[in-house]
Amino acid sequence: MKTKLLLLLVLGFVFSVVQAQEDPFAGRSTTAGPDVASSKENVPVKKETFSAKIERYKKEGFKVAMVLNSGPIKTIAPPATAAATTSASSQFMLEGSLPSMHKEMTPLLEELTSKLNEEFNTDIFEIVDMSKIPYKEAKIGKVDAWDQTIYRMVITLYATPAYDYNKFGSKYSASLKVNMNATGLEWTNEKGKVKIKYPIRTGNLGNYKSSEYESETDPNFKFIDDVQAAVDSPRGDALVAQLQQIEDENLPKFIEKLKK
Repeated sequence: MKTKLLLLLVLGFVFSVVQAQEDPFAGRSTTAGPDVASSKENVPVKKETFSAKIERYKKEGFKVAMVLNSGPIKTIAPPATAAATTSASSQFMLEGSLPSMHKEMTPLLEELTSKLNEEFNTDIFEIVDMSKIPYKEAKIGKVDAWDQTIYRMVITLYATPAYDYNKFGSKYSASLKVNMNATGLEWTNEKGKVKIKYPIRTGNLGNYKSSEYESETDPNFKFIDDVQAAVDSPRGDALVAQLQQIEDENLPKFIEKLKK
């Protein structure tokens, strides 16, 4: 189970910075440049708190990379098994996807980064320029080579809008949802081997749900554009403004958990 979780996290992380380009590794090197390179070992400390880890990072010259995951906007997938549904309900997949809101979502990452630096009295939390991060070949393909850099911990903020389109009983409904959460991976050195640890497994930063579109008759939606047109929800900067408000409300709890 642990191995599967690790694989999923790494796979998700590999594609976390995909924006408009098809290949997130295009133009990047397999060796770290002098401004981000570090061959120093990040030796884990037993039962180390997150606060103590940040203090150690400051002393040892390590930093924490901040990354935003906000890929193409899709529809929420139906449950994996038929057992997860009932005869009275069903969830639909739609054709197509909408462009990523990565650029619009960047203020959410900036706010999280600023707050972490403020609360931990540091400046080691940094939004990274991924073109400077090297990559390496692994069994699953190309992956980011964070273990070659000063960034031995990476916090990824997930904020990807998705349209939920379903039927319950005789009623069809649709809405826009955005779940914001943060995960952290750490690259450590143990007995000559690089290992990945999970200092932040899931940090809830709040959830957004638009008002629901409802219909007693089949709207016959086939494409994600159909649902977007029907759902009454702010878009672009107006949506991000609401998300920022939700993030601000949840940040104190998130920080409090990290400090424990």
